[in-house]
Amino acid sequence: MPKKLMHHPLSSQENYPFWFKTTIILIGLSLLITLLTSAKFILMPVAFSAFLAMLLNPLVKLFEKLKVGKALSILLTMIVVIVVLAGILFLISVQFTQFAERVPEVTEKLKTVSGQAIGFLEEQVGISQEEQSKYIEQGINNLIDQSGNLVSSVVGATTNMFTVLGLLPIFVFFMLYYQDMYRVFFQKLFAAKKGDYTHVNNLLDRIQEVTQNYLGGMLTVIGILALLNTIGLFIIGLEHALFFGVFASLLAIIPYIGIIIGALPPLLFALLLTDSLIAPLLVIAVFSTVQFLEGNFITPNIVGSKVSINPFVAMLALIVGGQLWGISGMILFVPLIGILKVIFDQIPELKPYGYLLGNTIEYNKD
Repeated sequence: MPKKLMHHPLSSQENYPFWFKTTIILIGLSLLITLLTSAKFILMPVAFSAFLAMLLNPLVKLFEKLKVGKALSILLTMIVVIVVLAGILFLISVQFTQFAERVPEVTEKLKTVSGQAIGFLEEQVGISQEEQSKYIEQGINNLIDQSGNLVSSVVGATTNMFTVLGLLPIFVFFMLYYQDMYRVFFQKLFAAKKGDYTHVNNLLDRIQEVTQNYLGGMLTVIGILALLNTIGLFIIGLEHALFFGVFASLLAIIPYIGIIIGALPPLLFALLLTDSLIAPLLVIAVFSTVQFLEGNFITPNIVGSKVSINPFVAMLALIVGGQLWGISGMILFVPLIGILKVIFDQIPELKPYGYLLGNTIEYNKD
């Protein structure tokens, strides 16, 4: 009797030609991009909610051990999160209010700098003040012509943001409340035979572990960066060190470029409101040091290889995510690619793609 071939429960039993599989993959990618673009109004809050639900799940389990019930455990968890976020926002708002008091001074400084620039152009380049005024007027007119679209975009983005914020607590609550139902659904969908849920459970547990470790690690990294940024700016004597330090650390949630963007406001503040070039140079030194520590020691040791995708794929994820979903996509697509890698690694036919997304080079010695 010939032995029966054992197949992975999530794998295909047919061996299709390469050209056919490649065509199907390209068609699938095209449909996926179309779906992500056309349905982003609902996919974005769902993705954020799913990540938050997986991140908060350990705290929910902790409350459940106190025998308070599942629904109440979820509510208590969300209350704790809201209180913590409210405290952070209060500290930031206090610092921001103090910073806003310096806005008139910044405006006057900008006027002085612009006047000096106009004088420099007139003396060195030979462009008269009348011609410069004409160019500036043309630029202002173009800006006014485009202001309608800009205002519409801002209003639309603000509306979408409040819509997402309003939906997040509701989505997170139901995702946490029905998480066991979702697990059973995937078991019924992908199990090779009834009762054999080992591979499906391992895959779901691995996805949740990767997501929790990544998000928890990122929150830890943001906290450490906020502390280092604030201490560094305080040591060099820059005003509003807490506001600038926390603001820059929050932008670190955008991989690779977030810290650079976060360093611009304190740098401009030092350039405009200090009488020496030493302060801006010290600001650059502080953020360069923190970025070096973050890239070489903090993130690798805390987040490690929890989302072990290579930097090139991460940059592609940032670009594609930013193009499809804006800033939300830049935040979401890196961990999404990490989850895809986990799924690919569990399915034999997709393991080459999981390897391609990974960060470890393995040589075939055969």
